[in-house]
Amino acid sequence: MLTNTSVSTFLIWLACHFIGDFAFQSSWMSIEKGKSWEVNFYHCATYTATFVLFAHPTLLATLVLFGTHCIVDPLKARYKVIGPIWLDQLLHILTIVLILGLKL
Repeated sequence: MLTNTSVSTFLIWLACHFIGDFAFQSSWMSIEKGKSWEVNFYHCATYTATFVLFAHPTLLATLVLFGTHCIVDPLKARYKVIGPIWLDQLLHILTIVLILGLKL
């Protein structure tokens, strides 16, 4: 699926993911996002802004990144449907693969 997407593009998007989801997520966001929809929104906005600044996604890709993050993170932090962090991360990375593969 990523055959037409360069490895460097994929690595940039992957770096944006890890920077946005870990480096730019404050401990306050990490603790409170499961309790507050507002804090979850702040985290998702910060996460998505990382892509906008460094990966330059299309508007549709930006909306998909933001929307899926707003769904996946509460499934882990608020509702405890997703247990291990690797599953949470896998879902985020699959989102990136789909965006790049479908050229959204």
